[in-house]
Amino acid sequence: MDKNTKILIPEIPGEWTQRLRSGKTNIWNEARHGKSHTNGLPEVRLDPPETGLYAERIDGAWYWVSGCAKCNGTGEKYSYSVCDKHNVCRLCGTHRSKLTETPWGHPDGFTCKPCQDAEDAVAKAEALAKVAERDYDEWDYRAQDECKCPHCATVIHIESEDYGDKNMACDTCGGEFELVTEYTVQFTTTVIGERITA
Repeated sequence: MDKNTKILIPEIPGEWTQRLRSGKTNIWNEARHGKSHTNGLPEVRLDPPETGLYAERIDGAWYWVSGCAKCNGTGEKYSYSVCDKHNVCRLCGTHRSKLTETPWGHPDGFTCKPCQDAEDAVAKAEALAKVAERDYDEWDYRAQDECKCPHCATVIHIESEDYGDKNMACDTCGGEFELVTEYTVQFTTTVIGERITA
């Protein structure tokens, strides 16, 4: 797809400004809950003539333009519109239409399940090899500032709203472990009235 693609959309008046995207579908004046858009204009839904295009208002008119970050050379991550040519696994090049299992999202597109499984196996082997270089000591995993898998020492980020005691499985090695969230008590004191010095 040419990054300079610009195809006029004659069905949409240039003065219409309320457009949103839902997947590949572009929706003008979206009606919600059976009610017309607040601007009183009719809802119109159009799919682009080619995968990877989306509608953009340019100089008072609507055009289909390229949204594919790879075609456009923008380097945009998690591109919303991807052309058919670039809708492939970032590692092996398998086209999305040929996949039999759900792929993994990635900033540069997607990773097919076989490639993700291979990447995961390499990460697991590397993590286990690294931790095997020294003897296991359970004290290396106690009272830490971060959650570390006791099987492979992978640091696991946990959002504060997810703090709490629980059983977990490591995403890197698959090992199961018990997480105990520990809290420390700290004290602050301030003088009431005048500070006594003698």
